[in-house]
Amino acid sequence: MVIDPSVHQPEISSFNHISSLTGISCTYHLPALTNEKSIDDELVNSCGIILMGSASSVHDQSEWQKRLSDNMIRAIDLEIPILGICYGHQLIGHLFGGTVGFLWNRQKMMGIRNVHIQKTELWGEPISGPLMFSHKEGVTTCPKDFSIIASSDDVKIEGIAHNSKPIWSFQPHIEATYPFAKRVKISNDDFKKAFQFGIQLLNKFIHHLDK
Repeated sequence: MVIDPSVHQPEISSFNHISSLTGISCTYHLPALTNEKSIDDELVNSCGIILMGSASSVHDQSEWQKRLSDNMIRAIDLEIPILGICYGHQLIGHLFGGTVGFLWNRQKMMGIRNVHIQKTELWGEPISGPLMFSHKEGVTTCPKDFSIIASSDDVKIEGIAHNSKPIWSFQPHIEATYPFAKRVKISNDDFKKAFQFGIQLLNKFIHHLDK
């Protein structure tokens, strides 16, 4: 299940990219742009969830966000593996009692930064690489029962993982494709490097679901 909480335009390219990395059938859900109950209906049949980015804040508390939060709590209770990205990362932190706030002067920052990932059971040995980003807020306090698994010179909490549940999240857009890079004016050479590093991280989660 790929959940795209975009409030302006669907990130169809990212969904297609994710789908291309797995033989698992993927469903696509747009909770902010549609009123359908597709997540409610498909959740129990899902072997994993990727929750992508959004221009919304987890503090907005719109109706679609309340329903999405309820569904994420259901997924957690069902122990469905979850990968949160950007807004998804912040929502996971928020739901588990961490804090989410502005990381810099309330202006959206975007581009590429080098992210350092610690040794984890899922991602293996420590690794560093460039990743694309576009956000104002971030997780500022790690929630209870989570560990920080990624950081950078700019952001202390780039990634978190639950200590016992199959839940992981990253602030950078590890799923980002060329349309995203074009919007944030990333050069083609820089995009290629960040795209390949993002694929490495996505594949680890997807292969976990394939087991």
